[in-house]
This record gives sequence, structure tokens and C-alpha cells, in this order.
Amino acid sequence: METTAADEQKTTIIAPENPSGFAAMRDSFFSKYIAAVALSTTGMMVRITAMGYLVYDLTGDPFKLGLMSFAQVAPEIVFGPIAAALLDRLDRRKLLIGIQLTYVLGMLGIMALMASDRIQFWHLLCIGLVMGTAAAFDWPTRMALVPTLVDRPLLSSAVAINAASFNGARVIGPSLGGWLIGIIGVMWCFGVYAGTILPYVAILLVMPRNRRPSARHSGASPWSDLREGYRYIWEHKPIRAMLTVDIVPIMLGMSYVTMAPAFAREVLHMGSDGLGFLLSGNGIGSLLGTLLVARMSGMRRRGLVVAIGVGCFGVALIAFGLTSAFWASFGLIIVVGLIYGTYSTMNDTLIQSTVDDEYRGRVSATYSMLWGLSPVGGLIAGAMARVVGVQWAIAICGVLVLCYTPYLWFRTPLRKVE
Repeated sequence: METTAADEQKTTIIAPENPSGFAAMRDSFFSKYIAAVALSTTGMMVRITAMGYLVYDLTGDPFKLGLMSFAQVAPEIVFGPIAAALLDRLDRRKLLIGIQLTYVLGMLGIMALMASDRIQFWHLLCIGLVMGTAAAFDWPTRMALVPTLVDRPLLSSAVAINAASFNGARVIGPSLGGWLIGIIGVMWCFGVYAGTILPYVAILLVMPRNRRPSARHSGASPWSDLREGYRYIWEHKPIRAMLTVDIVPIMLGMSYVTMAPAFAREVLHMGSDGLGFLLSGNGIGSLLGTLLVARMSGMRRRGLVVAIGVGCFGVALIAFGLTSAFWASFGLIIVVGLIYGTYSTMNDTLIQSTVDDEYRGRVSATYSMLWGLSPVGGLIAGAMARVVGVQWAIAICGVLVLCYTPYLWFRTPLRKVE
């Protein structure tokens, strides 16, 4: 990805003026929307914690943890282009409502199988594939919806707050999931998630008409729109650079989350409580990083911060992977979350502040597709864990993330993005 002097002159992105990092919360509907999102996302984290615990409890195999992660996220690679082709044409509100109801049905299916004592790994794998397919449309739709809920000057604040709600859920959800497993059992954790989805559906149903993004109907086919969207991304080098930021960090770096149940049991010799503490620590760090970005909404040289953050993320992963004492692991996973929360939220904000509205759905879907790479890393880390152990598998992934940083630094205009 070569850059010329002329290209470099085009990489400055001026942040919109923002009186406060949390100014978007003054909008009454947006504040209610974020509260519903935070609740449903907390429930999702309870579900993720319970799913990982259940898979490892059924199989005792770290590779199958990676396989389960693959089933839930890989459909984003397959269906991501379809989402990209359609999102700027569909009613995003109605699409989100349908997706949430799909999640509820999936949770009821798991609960029914567990109640009848017929649950098997392949059942979870199939339900994971269905939910992963729904998620291929869910996350890019949410990303594209948020900027339409506030005025342009509040965009950076809204994006950061949306990320903060996600990371706040990552603080509460895993520890809540760990405790709920011990108190009410794994099965009812899936019921908790189903219950937390309903307020989000309700807020979508009562969304004021002036907040509902209208579907775009053009004479071109969806596939022509898709090609046009990809051409737009390719021709805008700053956007292209920001989209490439997470390729390796997501594909390999995020495997530490997939391996967390095995790390808690095999390295720390702890059960669901240990898993909940680890994932909560990661969420605490991510939340702090997100709030830090919200406070720095007007800063310059944000692309430089993102590039440096990727390298620091790799170093922190190496250190975390090689620890075996609980408090050291807990402290380091907070650092891992802090670094990732800071650079990824800043990168998200840069993308949403830069992209033209007519391409927002296609760019959001493309960005979400990159998360489809994370299960590939989960499978790789799971396979490595069988050979070298969970700790070295995580550490090796950290080394590969660190090695990716020079590419971002020297071969993309990322560090010049303002």
C-alpha cells in the first residue's frame, strides 16, 4: 500500500467540534437507546461466558473453544458482503428487531436442550452458526445506525459512548456470568440474555420517526452498490488504512478471549469465578480506554496513537500469556483491555467521522467483516495450545501482532491521519 506525497497531503481528517466527550447523552432518545444497548450487551457477555464454560465443560478441549468461536463469528466473512450490499437499502430498525428475535429463539433452543438433558457440542455449534449469521447483519447495522441518531457535531461523542456501553458491558457481563453460573446454573444464563434483549427491541419499536434512517433505493443492483462501496474504500487511502488496522490484531490478538476459559482452568486452576474475573478485568481496561478516547475527542495525530497502540497491544499480550499468577494475570489483562479499548475506539471514531453518509452501511459492514477473522485466530491458537500450551499460544499471537506494526507504520498513511 504505497503512498505518495500527494496522497499524504490528503490524509488529514479534521475532528468535528465537540463541546464535551459525553455531549451526546444530553439527547434524551439517544441516552435511552444507549441504556438499552448496554443492557442487551451485558446479557450477551453473560451468554458468551456461559457458552465458553459450557463448551469446555462438555469437551475439555481448548481447540473446541476455538471451533465454537469460529462457528459464531466466521459467518461474518461469508455473509458480510451480502450485508454490505443491502444495508444502505434496508430499513435498519426493522432489520435489528428481526435479528434480536432470532437471538431470543436461539437461547430458548439451548435452554430446551439443556432442560431435556440432550445438549451436545454439535447442538451448540449449529446454534452458534445461526447466531453468527444474524450477527453478520447485527453489528454493522448497529454501527451504521448510531451516527443517524445524533446531529453531526455530536458524532464523535456518540461513537465513543456507544463503544463505552459495549466495554462497560464487558466489565459487568463476564463477572456476572461467572457468578450466575454458580448461583442459578449455566442454563438460566441463556435465559438472562434473552430477557435483556427485550428492552432493546422495545426502544427500537418506539424510535421516533425522525430518527429512523430511510432506506436508499437506487436504480443500480445491490451488487453494483457493493462494487461501488469497495471502490470507494479502495480509492480513499486513509479509510483503507484505518480498516486494515485490525486485520492481524483481530485475527490473532483477540484469540486470548477465546482461550480465556482454558487459561482460567489450566493456568490459574480456577473455575467460573476465575473466568469471570479475567474477562471483567479485560472489560475494565477496555472501558477505561474508551472513556479516555471520549475525553480526547478533539486531539490531533490520532492515527499515530492508533499505530503505536497496535504495537503496545502485542507487547501486553506477550506479557499476559507468560504469566501464571492470578493477580499478575488480572493486572495484565486490564492493561491489554486498556490498550485495545483506546486504539480501537479511536480508530472506530476516525472511520465514522470520515466516511460519507451514503457509504456508511457498506463501510460498516466491511469493518464488521474483519471480526470474522477472529475465529481463524481462535482455531490457530487452539491448535497451538494443544502443542505448546495455552500460555505460549497467547504469547505467540502477541508476537505476530507486534510484527504487524511496522507494516501499519511504513506501508500505510495511518500515522499521518489527524
